[in-house]
This record gives sequence, C-alpha cells and structure tokens, in this order.
Amino acid sequence: MQHTNPAVAPYAKVAAKLLQGPVFEDQADLWEDLIRYQVELTRYFEQIALELIIDTRDGYSYLKQMELDDNGSTIGLVRRMPLSYELSLVCVLLREWIEEFELDDLDAARLYITPKQFRDRMDMFFQERTNELKFIKELNSHLEACEKMGFLKLVFKESLDKDDYRYEVRRILKARITNDELAHFKTQLEEDVQSL
Repeated sequence: MQHTNPAVAPYAKVAAKLLQGPVFEDQADLWEDLIRYQVELTRYFEQIALELIIDTRDGYSYLKQMELDDNGSTIGLVRRMPLSYELSLVCVLLREWIEEFELDDLDAARLYITPKQFRDRMDMFFQERTNELKFIKELNSHLEACEKMGFLKLVFKESLDKDDYRYEVRRILKARITNDELAHFKTQLEEDVQSL
C-alpha cells in the first residue's frame, strides 16, 4: 500500500488491523503487507510488549501479549474477554473437530460445517433445553460470536435457510486453544456430562 504521508509507516494499516484482531491470508492486501513488513512489524510490536504470531502454513496472524515478569503480568493492551461456559464449550468443540478433521481427512485442506452439523454435535451438551427454537437461536448466536472472533468464516449464505449456511473452521483455533487447555476443558466436560 502506497502512502503519501512520509510520517506514516507503510505497515500502519496492517498494524492497526492486528490490534483489532487476527489477520488472515484471504485478506490479500493486509496479508501481503504483513509478510512484506514482518520484521518491521515484529520490532514495532515488541516495543509495546506484544508478540506478532504469523502462521504462514495455515494462513493467520495475531498478537499475543508478552509476559513482563514471573507473575505473568502484561501491559494490558490486548483486552481479554471472558467467554461464557457455553461459548467456551463451542470453541473447544470446534477446536476438537478441526483436530479430528486433520487426522481423518488428509485430502481436504479446510473444514467446512453447517449450523445443522454444529447443532448435532452440540446437542448432547444442551440436553436440558425446554424450547427447541431458543436452543437453535442460542447456537446460531454462538456461531456468530465465533465468526466475530475469527474462529469461523461464513463462506456460503445464499440460502434463506440458515441451516444451509456454510462456515470454514479456521485453524487459528489451534493456536488460541492449546492442547493443554483442550485436555483440561475436555476433562471438565466429561465430569459435567457424567453429572447430567
């Protein structure tokens, strides 16, 4: 991207986008600048205690706060938003789903899911629901929240029926939910399911 103001860094736009959330390979102009100015961006973000994570194989990048001491304190620039139990469950199940997909389907490059497939997978964790329409609405809102966080990308919505929509499950989930976090949450889920 060409700038007319010499005081503005040529990577300013991608830096601003990274401060707002992840940047993906399919955001062509941003991704091109990200790769071109990777060294400069890394140095810039290090000055404000942020680590630039770029995964060129899976096509995503994001910022991670650096720990300033042994207590894990950070400068607090990247706001952490606590997720509800249900949204955490959704994210963990999507993370597990992409891991299964990578083990089972070596030919396909991307995992695509529909809201119906998503509901079928979530059904066992929401057995105590009394209203089917409310259940569907809640799960659709979780899909939308995951899309806003960059974990899902809506790739097909040309049908009037939301069940026909198709989402790509993005691999950034693997970086955001580590294997240790996944194992911990799965143990907690098993305990919750057994108590039902």
